[in-house]
Amino acid sequence: MTTYRNIHGRSIQSLATDPTESVAEGQIWYNTTSDTFKSIVALAAWSSGANLATAREQNAGGGTQDAAFTCGGTPPGSPASALTEEYNGSGWAVGGALGTGRRLHGAAGTQTAGLAFAGLISTGTYTTTSEEYDGSSWTGGGTMNTERRDVNGFGIQTAGVAVGGRTPPNASTGATEEYNGSAWSSSPGSLNTAREDLGAAGILTAGLAFGGENDLDATEEYDGSTWTTVNNMNTGRKLLTGSGTQTAALAASGTTDGTLSPSVGIASEEYDGTDWTNTTSMTTARFNASGLQGTGTSNAGLVAGGYTTTAVGTTEEYNKSINTITAGAWASGGNLNTARYSLGGFGTATAGVAMCGRDSPIYQATEEYDGSSWTTVNNYPQTVVDLGSTGVLTAGLGLGGLDPPSIPSWPTTGVLTGEYDGTNWTTGGSYPYTAWGTGCAGTQTATVAGGGHNYPMPPGNKNNSSEYDGSSWTAGNTMSQARALFASSGSQTAALFTGGRSSPGVEDPTNKTEEYDGTNFSSGGNYITAIKENTQGGGPQTSAYMTGGTIPPTTSNTAHYDGTAWATAPSLPAGKTLGNAASNTTDNTTGLCFGGSAPGTTNATFDFTAETTAINAKTLTTS
Repeated sequence: MTTYRNIHGRSIQSLATDPTESVAEGQIWYNTTSDTFKSIVALAAWSSGANLATAREQNAGGGTQDAAFTCGGTPPGSPASALTEEYNGSGWAVGGALGTGRRLHGAAGTQTAGLAFAGLISTGTYTTTSEEYDGSSWTGGGTMNTERRDVNGFGIQTAGVAVGGRTPPNASTGATEEYNGSAWSSSPGSLNTAREDLGAAGILTAGLAFGGENDLDATEEYDGSTWTTVNNMNTGRKLLTGSGTQTAALAASGTTDGTLSPSVGIASEEYDGTDWTNTTSMTTARFNASGLQGTGTSNAGLVAGGYTTTAVGTTEEYNKSINTITAGAWASGGNLNTARYSLGGFGTATAGVAMCGRDSPIYQATEEYDGSSWTTVNNYPQTVVDLGSTGVLTAGLGLGGLDPPSIPSWPTTGVLTGEYDGTNWTTGGSYPYTAWGTGCAGTQTATVAGGGHNYPMPPGNKNNSSEYDGSSWTAGNTMSQARALFASSGSQTAALFTGGRSSPGVEDPTNKTEEYDGTNFSSGGNYITAIKENTQGGGPQTSAYMTGGTIPPTTSNTAHYDGTAWATAPSLPAGKTLGNAASNTTDNTTGLCFGGSAPGTTNATFDFTAETTAINAKTLTTS
């Protein structure tokens, strides 16, 4: 009898548990625990990525799945945007703005050497201008020979291709131009079928164009001088995205008639250099989105933004590998026993504390979270709202706050420090400033606090800071920006303060971040949007998260900070503001958000779980 060893030169391993690494597609083993034969199988799937910071359609981009860019487009209410965002494989960060806002343009290249060209500018007129991106800023590039919009492109910054599009006043073109890093030249080869709103992939000497207005399923290959018609797509469409190479391309999203079709808008297919094959569908149907163009392979795609019934910021990743990827996400946890907003909170995702806050009446109630449910425990020493807070379940701290029914007694209400030992609250040293809506970071015995509102207002926001050693407060240096009701996290020697109500008005939102080193405050990377009345965040200065708040309106946005810049992260299931969060998580791979206004008072709790990857092991059967 022929054996597996005779065919493959090795015997089948016997393992008590399935392998987690160092495996290849097709590898077979015998699992002694389940008494089954198993193998590794490649799986194709789309998974959710973090939303764009700014929703938009008619945008264009390039790069790879873990280092992409998208630029321009049309956010709601904007004729043509100059915004650029960069993707790091998990979230989007704001990049340098285009010199000229544009939409329905083409793009190519990488995140650190990108190219944008043609399109419509804010006046609605066609342009022949192009721009080059170095990863931080755009500079003017060469002028194109043919004005066009609804164009696409592929290649790299120093060997790029622009193909197809619509020329004024309203004619489809098959014209092809090549870019050498400084100037555009007309290619002798034009598409066999003039078209606009097409998909593209590949490099200058091995390009691919597919779909588009006028011939929705036609595919053509480019060799650097001529186009050759090859096999058609399975789902004809226009306004679609493309990525990969001439022999390993991915097409996704799109429309046949300019309206949203659920079946067409989610359709995906791969090209192997000869034929198109349908693959797994996207989750969100859309068209006029941004892809990766001539980069990567069909095994790793990215679609960002686009149009559903409005411009969206939705991002999806395509992966074909032996791994099953479960995207990071917020999920509903156990509800607070007392719905409230403007509350305090601290701790970790599995050992959190919520206290005080308001709905009607104002509360002293404290609750503890064990990772699944909340338990009501001993009350806070005062009935206050908008208090500062930090620490862990067994050593927490509350600071100041506002008690509207007792405003005549101010400033007594706004200086109390509460200390929590996991069972009881006691009163600590008095805060030196009369403020509410302060931000706190650190531990019960090593806290930095700052900002807040004065009362009565004006004068409004404060920029004072102070440090706590477990018994008394010592005044510190002033913050770089006066603010109140902002997000704070980190430690006394490495703190992070972001967003909040700020100047010039008492309640103006801000995107400014500042870092504290134990002595001085300095500017950090700007948040993804101006925001106030933050729902809060957590984590250390180099791996923090922030979620919710009011832009306005109330938002579900979440972002992660790496010590330099903020990038978008998976959004909350629902928007909320004036809630609170677990502030002392060890990093931003876990999170806890609770209470707040959405806009009505809510008791909802959301838990965050980071992305996970697992080997796709399948049981072999005889059927």
